[in-house]
Amino acid sequence: MKRKCREILEWMAAARQGSFKLKRKLILFWICMLLCVFVAVLAVFSIAGVFSDSEEELYQVLSLENKNTVAAITEQVDIMEARSIAFAEQVNYAIDDMLYTAPISSLNDRPDLLLSLQRTLYSPVNATLKVSPCSGAYVILDATTNTSSPIAETSRTGLYLRFANLSVKNSVNQDVVFFRGIPNVAREWQLEMHNRWNLEFDVSKVPGYYDLIQQTDEGRGSNVCWTGRIPLSDTWEDVILLSVPVRSSTGEIRGVCGMELSDLYFRLSYPAFQSKFGSMVTVVAPISDGSLQMKDGMHGGLDGTYLNDTEVLEIKEGKCFNKYIGESGTYLGVHQEIDMETADGQKMVVATLVPSGGYMAIVNANRIHWFVGFLVFLLVMTALSFWLSGRFARPIEESLAAIRREEDLEDRRSGISEIDALLDFVWEKMQNQSFTEDALPPDVAELFDSFAEKVGTLTATEHRILQYYIDGHEIAEVPALAFISIHTVRKHNANIYQKLGVNSRDELMLYIELFRRCGRLDELTK
Repeated sequence: MKRKCREILEWMAAARQGSFKLKRKLILFWICMLLCVFVAVLAVFSIAGVFSDSEEELYQVLSLENKNTVAAITEQVDIMEARSIAFAEQVNYAIDDMLYTAPISSLNDRPDLLLSLQRTLYSPVNATLKVSPCSGAYVILDATTNTSSPIAETSRTGLYLRFANLSVKNSVNQDVVFFRGIPNVAREWQLEMHNRWNLEFDVSKVPGYYDLIQQTDEGRGSNVCWTGRIPLSDTWEDVILLSVPVRSSTGEIRGVCGMELSDLYFRLSYPAFQSKFGSMVTVVAPISDGSLQMKDGMHGGLDGTYLNDTEVLEIKEGKCFNKYIGESGTYLGVHQEIDMETADGQKMVVATLVPSGGYMAIVNANRIHWFVGFLVFLLVMTALSFWLSGRFARPIEESLAAIRREEDLEDRRSGISEIDALLDFVWEKMQNQSFTEDALPPDVAELFDSFAEKVGTLTATEHRILQYYIDGHEIAEVPALAFISIHTVRKHNANIYQKLGVNSRDELMLYIELFRRCGRLDELTK
């Protein structure tokens, strides 16, 4: 590249010294023009985003954040499932100590036994809540305090403890409230009663409860049941519940136990991640009919977005990342399925989303930077092209004017070696008043012969237009003389310049004037 630049500088220096060949001048001029065209094309590409790497960069950020989140949520799910199964064993041992081989139904209508059992169950429920990544822990027994109650079919005894006033994840110092169970247990442990406390559970509002109670398969697949997002009975909160069966040694299902993930706990556990593209949020939800069902899942912090809990985001897959289109706007992101299936058979995915507005702002800013850079370079090259064009054409115009005025040509230099040689010859002949073909220098005679030969290649129309120029007419006069449009005239001019090897009308008129002064003008008019 440096060598090319050095050659160009040498050519320009040679032009100032009058030793620059016309061919090299034209090459330099066309290099500038081609660079202008090239940069203009690059500017168009920059507007189209061809040179932007924002898409790949966003994909890398989304993929990394999603990978980390999937790992964290998978670990949380595994821990909750493992500890729920261990929790079920503890509950079963406590029941065995009281009932031995008696069925769980023997606890029906026995509030004294139920109170004693709940006192025993408090410790494992509280311990499970404190050491697990959850917001609540519960046990539901397949028995009721009053079988004669109108709601006895769906009312089941049990114990439910929840964290209150959540502020941080997995804090052992969180306040615990008594949500379900016999109030005597709460008083004994000095627990605050939840303002929506109830004595027993309404199992009709616990998805998957009856499936677990009635199932007989002891396989892993039937031992764990997740719900989608459901409203927590009698409260304003939404939760996801994990339930596992409490199975006796004889195979009897005595009830279920498990953990709760509240929407507040999940938001605190997975806050929005601030990136250069905007606020990235975490969503755990099922996909149905090509849409992300946020209403059936959980979401992390939504700071910096307009997402809401009830949205259904239509998914449009892309090359690097997907578009998630909802009522609140369009989001960009990726998602990955995890081993978490709801009671109705829906697989959960972990999605990482970012508002498309932040990404598009960066893309547009990058495009503007590229475009401005290309535009500045294009303007510089265009200015250089005009400067070179004027620098090449001005000496020719001045030489032509000098010949017309019959001025002293001895010190006149056009900067083009071929034309300077011809000017020297014309000046010499002007002094001797003798212009004969035989007296022309060999290189000048060759130049005349070559030009006259090229004139013979013109079409009839092109030759007629050339004749108008020979007769002294201007370009603006030709349309009326030839009965054609100015656009057609320019087109013929371009063909004439190309065939005769000239770069402008001024250069063409210089040749005509030289032929006239050398007495060879008839060679052009044949």
